[in-house]
Amino acid sequence: MLMETHSAFSTPSLQTNLGSDFAISDVITDSTQLFSNSEPIQTQKHIHLSVPAEFTTYSESAYQWLVEVLDGLIDFDNRHGNFGVINLTEDEYEWLDGVLEELIYSVGENENHILAPLMEFVTRLISSYEDTYVPRLTEQSSNLAENITIETGTEDEIAAYAFFSIGFLLYQAKRIEKALSAYNKAIALKHNFWEVLYNRGVSFQKLGKHKEAIIDLDKTIELNPDSAELYFTRGCMKGSAGLHETAIADFDTAIGLDPNFIKAYVVRGYAKKQLGRNEPALVDFDKAIELGMKSSSLFYFRAITKNELGQHDLAVLEYDKAIELKPDFTEAYNLRGLSKDEMGQHEEAVADYSEAIRQNTDYAEAYNNRGISHSMLNHHSQALADYTQAIRINPSYSIAYYNRAIEKMRQGDLDSAILDYTEAIRLKSDYAEAFTYRGAVKVNLKNYNGANSDFQTALKLAEQQEKAELKTFIEEKLQELNNATP
Repeated sequence: MLMETHSAFSTPSLQTNLGSDFAISDVITDSTQLFSNSEPIQTQKHIHLSVPAEFTTYSESAYQWLVEVLDGLIDFDNRHGNFGVINLTEDEYEWLDGVLEELIYSVGENENHILAPLMEFVTRLISSYEDTYVPRLTEQSSNLAENITIETGTEDEIAAYAFFSIGFLLYQAKRIEKALSAYNKAIALKHNFWEVLYNRGVSFQKLGKHKEAIIDLDKTIELNPDSAELYFTRGCMKGSAGLHETAIADFDTAIGLDPNFIKAYVVRGYAKKQLGRNEPALVDFDKAIELGMKSSSLFYFRAITKNELGQHDLAVLEYDKAIELKPDFTEAYNLRGLSKDEMGQHEEAVADYSEAIRQNTDYAEAYNNRGISHSMLNHHSQALADYTQAIRINPSYSIAYYNRAIEKMRQGDLDSAILDYTEAIRLKSDYAEAFTYRGAVKVNLKNYNGANSDFQTALKLAEQQEKAELKTFIEEKLQELNNATP
């Protein structure tokens, strides 16, 4: 953040956004947050299969069909109580016959198909209804009939794998609630089915149900106590829930099991950084790079950490590496600009913000930050224009209103500055700085009662937010106000 010191009621410090919740997309895919990186797995134990199933993307109508199959099978179980003793009605048999035809068309002879367990299960249900079904199946596909093998096992176990495969596909189709229904049924049929427990945990995580997700990973780890990947996944779930201390413990275990687990070093470093342990975080980021992670996002995280340690020149070098690896890394341009501003290189900072804006014309934070640089360079009209554009892009951007108010104060437009401070406070009711400087404007407008009210509110907020420097500043202004008024 760019900071200035000011005396009396001079212009306050400008405020920036320095976010660090950027997705490390070139390290962990399919995530919007660093800790949200878990995806479901396909079991390698597909009845008679010894290799992972192959995943195919299907049309929306196919997923809807799968939902109908899931609902139908769950309904069978609810009505009959146990798949091993189901006595199908003629209507149910005919419906399953149609389901089997669809599966034969989709699965064919591909034993590695994700729906192979479902076809196995439906075949068993039909066979239990009519012993003469196998010849009919031969008529539909003689090769298929010859190649189908039904491994020995209880109907409940076969059904568990069928529900597992349904749940996996429905998750991929973003039908998370329906996927949970399938996983719940699979676990009810096969209690120690760790792959399902894992996938259900991932599904809970996707829905933001962190507690349930962690419980499922606890059970999964009990069944697989030597898996570094599982400790890593549980650590990520804990990190998403803000449980950084316990997340670090899981990452420690994962690294203990696999000392070359690069992603675990990255997320452990991130968790440490979230706890303000910037130097230990850097050690983890450095280790990830040492092990071969030449990721633009990793250099980006290392840059942010060095910036927070006050190592702005070193941070710029890290941003340089991130941008070299990823020239369209708009966030890196924006934050490199902040580091340059911290070193007083405002012209260079303007160039970085401008490049970020060129790449993303709706980048409100970059407009706000460029406005600050322009203000430092006494380019007042450009600063006002940038703050105004940031507000156009994001009408709820309280910091941009605050900074525009500062610029208006500088130009003597006090009434308009009051309006911007008031809007900043409306958007952020605990905005201690905005109350403080709105009070300052009111002093200049000789609205002493209003100024006193704003200072009192600001003082309470500064105390609550443990902003000692701001608290001292407000106390000084209150004393000056008391001395200046009857």
